[in-house]
Amino acid sequence: MISPRRALQFGFIWFCNLNGITTCYISSGRLRQSQFLSCYRIIHNLLVIILTIKFLMDFWHFSADSFEESPLVRLAAITYFGLVFLSLISCMGCAHRRQDRICKMIQKLLELEGISKSRGYRVPKSKKRFLNFLMVTLTCLLILRLVIHAALNVSRFLRGNHNPCNCFLSECMIFATNSLAFGLMLEICRNWWRLQSGLEIVILDPKPFPDQLCRLRKLQTMFQTLINMTDEVCFVFRFVFLCYLMRNVWSGIRVGYMFVRVFLGHSAIESELQYMQMVFVTCIQPLLFSLMMNTLTHTANSLLETTKEVIRGLYSRDMEWFSLQLAEQNTYVHIFGTYRMNRSLVFDGCSVILLHVIYMVQCEYSSMF
Repeated sequence: MISPRRALQFGFIWFCNLNGITTCYISSGRLRQSQFLSCYRIIHNLLVIILTIKFLMDFWHFSADSFEESPLVRLAAITYFGLVFLSLISCMGCAHRRQDRICKMIQKLLELEGISKSRGYRVPKSKKRFLNFLMVTLTCLLILRLVIHAALNVSRFLRGNHNPCNCFLSECMIFATNSLAFGLMLEICRNWWRLQSGLEIVILDPKPFPDQLCRLRKLQTMFQTLINMTDEVCFVFRFVFLCYLMRNVWSGIRVGYMFVRVFLGHSAIESELQYMQMVFVTCIQPLLFSLMMNTLTHTANSLLETTKEVIRGLYSRDMEWFSLQLAEQNTYVHIFGTYRMNRSLVFDGCSVILLHVIYMVQCEYSSMF
C-alpha cells in the first residue's frame, strides 16, 4: 500500500504536469518521460500566456477609474503586471530549457533514496516530522489557493458581477514551479539526513567495520551528489528564485500599504471590495509560502555544517580524509550567487518593504494637501 508521503509526492508531480512544468511521471519506482505531456506542456503554456494577457487587459479596463484616483495604485498595478509576465516567462523558460536537468535530479533522488533504504539508513524521527509538516503545509497552501479562487468566483456570481478577470492559471503555474523547487530541496534534505544516519552508524559503531574506508568513500560520493544537486537547483531555478524574491517584496509592500490605507487612513477606493480581494489573492499566499521557503532554505544551508559537527572530534585517518573531501564546500541556496536565501534575507526584505510602505504612505498623504 502506498504511503501518504508518497501519495503527496505523486500528487504534486501530476500537479506540475497539469500546469505544464514537467513532462515525467513515476511508474514502478522509476521516472518515465511522456510525449503526450510534452505536447500538452506547449499547448498549456501558450494558452496561459493568451489568457494572462486577456486577464491583464480586462483588469486594467475594469479598474481604470481606481487608477485615475491614485497614481500609486496605478504604479502598483503596472508593477504587478510586469512581475506576472516575468514570473511566467521564468517558469516557461525553466520548463522548456531545463526539463532534462529537472528529470535527472528527480531520478537521482529516487536512486539515492533506494540505496539508502537498502542499507538501512533512516531519517531521524524529529527530522521526518519536520519534513512531513512542510509537505502538509505546502498541500494546505495549494488548497488555500483553490478555495480563494472558488470563493471569489462564487461571490462575484452572487453579486451579479461578471468581471472576467481571473489570474487562476498563471498563479497556479507559478505556484507549481516554486513547489517543484521546494520539493527538490526538501528531498535533498531528506536524503542528506538518511546519509548522515549512515555516517553515524559507520563512525560510531564500537566495532569498526573492516571495510570502513570503502563505506566512507561510498557515503562521500553520495554526499557529493547532493552537494552538486544543490548547486544544480540554484542554477536551474535561478530566474524563478529571482522572480520569487521580487514578488515577495512586492506582496509585502502591497499588503502593508493596503493595511495602512484601510485601517489607518482614508482613500477613495477603500469601498471597492474587488480591489481588496485582488490584493488578498495575489499577496497572501505568496507571503505564506515565503515563510516555508525560508525555513527550508535555512535548513538546507546548514546541512554541511551539521554533518561536520557529527565527525568533529574523530581524528582517525579515515575521518581526516572524509573531512577533507567536504572542506571548502557548501549547500547554500542562492540567487545568482549574490543573495543567499536564509533568515538574514528575510530581514533585508522586511526592511525594504517597511521603507517602501512609509514612502508610499508619505506620497499619498502629501498629494492630499
